[in-house]
Amino acid sequence: MRSGWHTPRGRRRLALSACAVALVALTVVLRYWRHDAATAGVLVSAIGTLVSVAALVADVLRRDADPAPASAEEPRRRAADALAEAVREQWATEARLRRLQDPEPIDVPWAPADRRLADHPQNIRRTDGGGATGAPRNQDQNADAGHSWEGHHPPAGGEAWREPGVPAPRTSVPAGLADGFDALPWRRLVVLGGPGSGKSVLALRFVLARLSGRRTGDPVPVIFPLAGWDPRQTGLRDWLTDRLATDYPPLATVTDGNRTLARDLLDAGLVVPVLDGFDELTRPAHVDAVRRINAELDADLPLLLTSRTTAWAAAVTEGDVLTGAEVVELLPLGLGGAAAHLERTARPRRGAGGTSDTVWSPVLRHLERHPRSPLAQALGTPLMVAMARAVYGDTSRDPAELLDPGRFASPAAVEEHLLGAFLPAAYADADAEAAADAVRRLVLLARELRRRDTARLAWWELEALLPRALRLYAPGLLSMAVLSALLLPVAVTRAVRELAGVEDVLSLVAALVGQTAGFAFGVARLLPHGEHGPDRRFLLHQALTVVGVCTALWAAVAYADDLRFGFRFGSVTDGWLPDLLGGCLFSLLFTLFFGIAGLSRRPLPLGLPWTGAAERAWARACGAMLVLGGSGAAVNGLLDRSTGPWPVLMGVTAGGAGTALLVSGARRAARAAAPPQRAGRIVRRFATGMARGTAVALLTGGTACALAGCAAAGVTVLKSGAAPDLAGRHADGWRYGERGGVRTALARRPSEGTLLIPGGSARPVAYPAGAVPPDCTIPLVRGRHCAGFHTDVTVFESRRGRVVVRLSPAGRGRSESVADAANLRSMLPPEARAWLTETPPAVVLTRFLPTFVAAGVLLGVVGGCVCGVYAALSVPSDTMRTPGPGSSLRTDRTAALTRGGVVALLVALVCVPVTLVPGDRGGLAHVGTQLWLPLGTAALALSAWGRLVVARGWLALTGRLPWHLMAFLADAHRRGVLRQSGAYYEFRHVRLQSYLAGPGGASVAPPGPRESPEVRALNEPPR
Repeated sequence: MRSGWHTPRGRRRLALSACAVALVALTVVLRYWRHDAATAGVLVSAIGTLVSVAALVADVLRRDADPAPASAEEPRRRAADALAEAVREQWATEARLRRLQDPEPIDVPWAPADRRLADHPQNIRRTDGGGATGAPRNQDQNADAGHSWEGHHPPAGGEAWREPGVPAPRTSVPAGLADGFDALPWRRLVVLGGPGSGKSVLALRFVLARLSGRRTGDPVPVIFPLAGWDPRQTGLRDWLTDRLATDYPPLATVTDGNRTLARDLLDAGLVVPVLDGFDELTRPAHVDAVRRINAELDADLPLLLTSRTTAWAAAVTEGDVLTGAEVVELLPLGLGGAAAHLERTARPRRGAGGTSDTVWSPVLRHLERHPRSPLAQALGTPLMVAMARAVYGDTSRDPAELLDPGRFASPAAVEEHLLGAFLPAAYADADAEAAADAVRRLVLLARELRRRDTARLAWWELEALLPRALRLYAPGLLSMAVLSALLLPVAVTRAVRELAGVEDVLSLVAALVGQTAGFAFGVARLLPHGEHGPDRRFLLHQALTVVGVCTALWAAVAYADDLRFGFRFGSVTDGWLPDLLGGCLFSLLFTLFFGIAGLSRRPLPLGLPWTGAAERAWARACGAMLVLGGSGAAVNGLLDRSTGPWPVLMGVTAGGAGTALLVSGARRAARAAAPPQRAGRIVRRFATGMARGTAVALLTGGTACALAGCAAAGVTVLKSGAAPDLAGRHADGWRYGERGGVRTALARRPSEGTLLIPGGSARPVAYPAGAVPPDCTIPLVRGRHCAGFHTDVTVFESRRGRVVVRLSPAGRGRSESVADAANLRSMLPPEARAWLTETPPAVVLTRFLPTFVAAGVLLGVVGGCVCGVYAALSVPSDTMRTPGPGSSLRTDRTAALTRGGVVALLVALVCVPVTLVPGDRGGLAHVGTQLWLPLGTAALALSAWGRLVVARGWLALTGRLPWHLMAFLADAHRRGVLRQSGAYYEFRHVRLQSYLAGPGGASVAPPGPRESPEVRALNEPPR
């Protein structure tokens, strides 16, 4: 077998090392060869990005792997042994959390179930009509077991019945069921029981019992919670394979073609599926589930299934029995079993006459004399016995209070009391304040689950606890916060002024408020409701909403601002209202992009598209290149302080995206809900998503911008009205004249400001003193800079309503400057503005439309990029097959950071040609520089992880839940209050959740100092 650099992996590593060295060398050369550090930094970042994309494309279009071992038997055997160790460690830990080994589990009696719920005896025994028995799979085990599972259908009337050959009701669940399981020819067993009867604990003990006697190469029992299976969409074997590969990542290794090691183990009969919770499937899926199991299980695949009796009976009545499976039912606990467990788990104490007993001893003696008492009936299920043990497990409380007939007149009263005392007992080792907070928070979560009519607590749904207004405004606020955090390292004051392009703090605040409001409206109206993306009807509604709102907002901007001098992005506005409306438009279009991409209003966790080892390797490679390129760009920008913030921002963004790619490729994330596809799927997804997104965004954005330009032009014309004739007049230091169709307004007074020189032959743009031009320098744009001006004579000239300003500086030898006059209009009197800008309405419309249409085209291309990235890098996460809530959260966070960074970089690359267009007409270069970074932060804010960040902050601020929310939930799981089901948490039992959510939850008291019976006896006066 080849090794070292001769393998595909070795060649990839060698190529990646060469690329890394080349990028470092390129960074050094560009830094000392080019005097423009900003351009050098952006070139390094751009080259790194292009190399990463090229590497990814090359990988997905070509599949190579290291040669497989010569024999497949040895890897399967090693994998089965490793799986057995992982399963043993997993469920041994869960058993410790449930204190099953402290000192012994509760022994639950069982017996054969109603024969109408099982298959024919001949099928179970594999016999023909004459009674000849077919050879079972393990004849030696059958002979050693000595158990017979033969039976007949019950007589008419359905009275209780057991065939003499079937074992009598047993109490040793693992020993009886494990031995009897091997004695079954089909090795298929269904275990039924009521709520709280111990079915899940039985499955856990069954797995540990079989693992304890397992030998190398034997099958491995694995528990599969059935709540994660949709039998109407996925076959049983496919689902078992995916679940194995997700819960135990080494089994995801591809062994031969598209077959994984998990599938090999399953097909080789090295996995014993333990399907837990058949009743947790939806009622319509019960019949399909039984049909799938019967159709896909062959003689080599054993099975153990647990279900509530009612659910299984309904499935059998409406569909079919499980072929060849024996069915047993867990019986209620007898008083003897409950008493033995409570005695063994309580702390010994000195009893009467010097004998040793426990706090339960007098209580149990009373129950022996009164077996029909409420307490005796309440202790008939393992759930209530476990609750009683938790509440009275030490000497600090006396269970004799449960015998009070006034307080506990019925079994329900006893159960209510035990449920109410369970939480304080679970947090008895915490201090009083922490325990009280934990109880209050768990009651809050239980009531929230009841309000939503569910038993599953999902971290991405905690946003529902926020007020509706905050849910709408939260994405905008978070996006602004992340954007501010990115701007902080590059001199906040200068960067904010340059990037925002506003002249005072009030305008900046107005723009931020407008962006937040636009986000809120976009989240409420432009994001789809469902999980499957927008349909045609929603896209039509979305387009009409955007067109209507944009038209109205631009009309309001034209009314609040003076656009008679023309419109240019990044120009000075009249007051704060136009900035507020502009910010609202800005973020509204952002949410439009994500709505077209299919991001839901209530986003679900998203996984990562790296399904194979090779793809993860190339993700790490792309991430490394982006980190190197981003570091080089950031270093170049920091070394040259005269450049703008763009090189540093580009470098930081590239570094962040690269780090996220490295993390995403370093480990296998939560399993995706969508099945793996062929090689090249990421590129095809991107191309398809970009084409679709560009078409929709171009149609919607172009139409909205065109109509908005018409509305702005119309409002501007209506505002203009009739202008006075000022030709030949002198007023307020201004002299007006008109000659040859050219109108002039001249003032001999000193003025100063700043000229933005776009570069090339483009006309400069004048800004008054106190206003900072946006984007004085842009990497790759040569000749663009800002220069101050001081003039003694200012002349405004107008030709057919198009106004320029001539700035004549003081002193001889200084040339006159001709600049765009829109930003200096505040120098003119109102009547002078109207006279200089007087023009036919058609001219105003032709002046507005080109800029707006060009902006619409740019928005369409940018929207296509966003849709392409989301189509390629957004894979729905299977929340039921993930190893746990923490894993799901980490995967979504990594995916959100990856998408945000890639969106920002890709939009920046798309906007580069816009900034290079000669003349910078309409200020579109400023639009290009404003889009990329906020789009990246918006991608973070609109993700499920971003919503959780806001929810955590608000809930912690209001004291309802802790900031370390996931740690709190994990601690509740460790204490036995919650249990895990995929990415969800659930309360230990539905009875506990119902109690906490009901009126009883308000009466749950936190634990406090408790006096033991011994102390009370010492303090009592002698009789």
